[in-house]
Amino acid sequence: MSAFRRRLARRLSMALLVTGGLVYASWVLQFVLPVHIDPVTSFISELSAVGQPFRRVFRTLDLIGGALLLVGGATAWWQSRRWPGVWAPLVVLGVCIVLEALLPLDASFTDDLPDPGTGSWWARITEPHGVISFVETNAFLVLLVTCSLALRRIDAPLLRRRALATVGVLAALSGLVDAALTAALLVNGDAVGLGLVQRLGVTLTATWLALAPTWLLWVTLHRRRHGEAASPAVSDAGSQAPPSDQRRKAS
Repeated sequence: MSAFRRRLARRLSMALLVTGGLVYASWVLQFVLPVHIDPVTSFISELSAVGQPFRRVFRTLDLIGGALLLVGGATAWWQSRRWPGVWAPLVVLGVCIVLEALLPLDASFTDDLPDPGTGSWWARITEPHGVISFVETNAFLVLLVTCSLALRRIDAPLLRRRALATVGVLAALSGLVDAALTAALLVNGDAVGLGLVQRLGVTLTATWLALAPTWLLWVTLHRRRHGEAASPAVSDAGSQAPPSDQRRKAS
């Protein structure tokens, strides 16, 4: 492949990752479209639920965002030839977002809750959309850990790593609080601030997705292009041991 094509492919991959991450926060269109869902108490997925006036807009954006992350992660994996422990969960995350768009909620979740204490709430969280959301959350957590480790291994600038780690950890904590509030909503019929917590978490996640994987790809390819010695990959990615370890073994 010529140098021009390599540059073009690199920029395309980074554009896919950045755009896919930003589109993940498409819920912000709720503030400009006349939707009838309370952002304080409702799930983001309710914007795409059956019967919502702008469901096709939000489903289409989810499809686009998920596809961009899927393709961006796959092409980044192909170009870098490193960090499979990063790109694989990113691809899984993109697939989950696409499937969520194709399998939306049947109705507005918070407007059609089962009676608290009846146990019928179990059917709501085990429907396809809920199961896919669970897989998506875990894929992000794996991605957060492996990407943070990869950035550390290649000795990326410390302040930027800490800033991204802070955003990622806050996104993960928001997800845990969201899960707890969802459980409270299903069991007790009430969860104050659930919508705000989920929207904060998704916005933080979108910010991290747009920046961290893109930065990892850029640094990896930049150092390879300038002939710098590659640092060891994340251990779960099947990488070699650090040079210092190799010297100790040789001695």
